[in-house]
Amino acid sequence: MSQIGVWQLIAASSLFSKTILFLLLLFSVACWAITLNKHWQLRACLDSYMRAINILRPSADLQTLYNKIVKESGGPAGRIFEEGYLTLMAHLETLVPGKTRPHEAGLLMSNHTVERDLQLRLQTAMENEISHLSGGQGFLSTTTTISPFLGLLGTVWGVMYTFLSISQTGSAELAVVAPGIAEALITTIAGLLVAIPALMCNNYISTRLARLEDHLSRLQTELNIYFTNSWFREKAKIEARVGYQRDAAR
Repeated sequence: MSQIGVWQLIAASSLFSKTILFLLLLFSVACWAITLNKHWQLRACLDSYMRAINILRPSADLQTLYNKIVKESGGPAGRIFEEGYLTLMAHLETLVPGKTRPHEAGLLMSNHTVERDLQLRLQTAMENEISHLSGGQGFLSTTTTISPFLGLLGTVWGVMYTFLSISQTGSAELAVVAPGIAEALITTIAGLLVAIPALMCNNYISTRLARLEDHLSRLQTELNIYFTNSWFREKAKIEARVGYQRDAAR
């Protein structure tokens, strides 16, 4: 069927069928918009991860990494790093005299507590990023499921009107029935044309998101090791400085 014929069938269809087609058009536009937006989001997140993982070294200076990953690069990797950085700094402040109350010092200065806190904070930050990135997938899944049913609804409605037309005219000739059936089938075709790309887009986003989740999980592990080592290094420096000050005061 030529393109002109298709547009003629759409123009001749009932108001209900046109409403179904309009809804399917909205679903299609929204799906492509979500897919393109997620594509660029995931690409930017992957770039953020690659920049962070390439400069992350066990002996790297903490403040230098913070400036490069958080202030310069940003993105999910930057936000995850910042969460670990803030957690570490909060615990390091407890080592400085006058920064915490005496009854809190034992708990906050515990190595086990710091390691567990870092792990939980980094894990929570990673899950928040994944949750944010997965937004919109629900709409893609809904479009994949509902579009064929909307198309089928429009077809059933059109067929019903065709049979009503047959009963009114009293003629069941093919020349009378065929145009009505063709008009009714337009919505089913439109529903499939929306559902199939939506399914492909959803699978594409799911695959990319799963890959990025693996990358962020690796980053979380690397950051957990780095911040734990930084805790012991900075803790030793602060304790040595405090001890020197005490000796000088004597």
